[in-house]
Amino acid sequence: MLRHLREAPSQATIKAATGLASCGNYLHFREYFTVGKVRLHSATFCKQHLVCPLCAIRRGAKALGAYLSRWQVIQTERPDLRPYLLTLTVRNGPDLAERQAHLSHSLKRLMHHRRDFNAGTRGAPWTELCRAEGAVYTLELTNKGKGWHPHCHMIILATSQPSQTDLSAEWHKITGDSMVVDCRPILGDPVEGFMEVFKYAVKFSDLTLADNWHAAQILKGKRLLNSFGSFRGVDIPDSLLDEPLDGLPYLDRFYRYLDDSYQPASIRD
Repeated sequence: MLRHLREAPSQATIKAATGLASCGNYLHFREYFTVGKVRLHSATFCKQHLVCPLCAIRRGAKALGAYLSRWQVIQTERPDLRPYLLTLTVRNGPDLAERQAHLSHSLKRLMHHRRDFNAGTRGAPWTELCRAEGAVYTLELTNKGKGWHPHCHMIILATSQPSQTDLSAEWHKITGDSMVVDCRPILGDPVEGFMEVFKYAVKFSDLTLADNWHAAQILKGKRLLNSFGSFRGVDIPDSLLDEPLDGLPYLDRFYRYLDDSYQPASIRD
């Protein structure tokens, strides 16, 4: 991406390239040898997660950890709730801004249906999403040569599985162009289901460099991660560093990025 931006200089690309050029140049780890754990203590980050794979990975990991922690609390308090993975799509199109706005608007309408019915609003229609007592969802996009394909991955918590058939009919009525809905229980380790949702942060690396940059400009400043119900209010740390293990002895390990690889700089206690 850095080379791509430098080959197409503009005010925006120069600014982004400046940050990318120094991102991850050094990493400072602390090895807590008495407990066999390592923490990232300091580093250079550009925090441009839409174009920087390193920042995207760290951002996604932070979100994953925060919501998994909330899920563990919910499990203890409500063992009757089960996680389901819900995917909602809209038809492909050549205009990313229009397609993304269409998906976002359609999701808002679906959420309003749930909110209004649960609030007892007169005439509000039932939606299968009313079964969800909490959810966290992300917006993703792909472009495999057939136009932009924005879609939503959502983990919902419910005591019974929503009807995929009914959701499909409702979604088609809302979007007017898509009835593609997939709803399935998350079996086995729920971490895998959560990872499917939070990998949104690194999905942009699947695009061509030109498409990646275009998408970053369209989506900059937009909220791609949302939640409601029992998942609302989860705090995702702004820092991309790890929490230190205070009070334990450690070794400092420093690495610099040289000649296309990380090389140890020094070790001190």
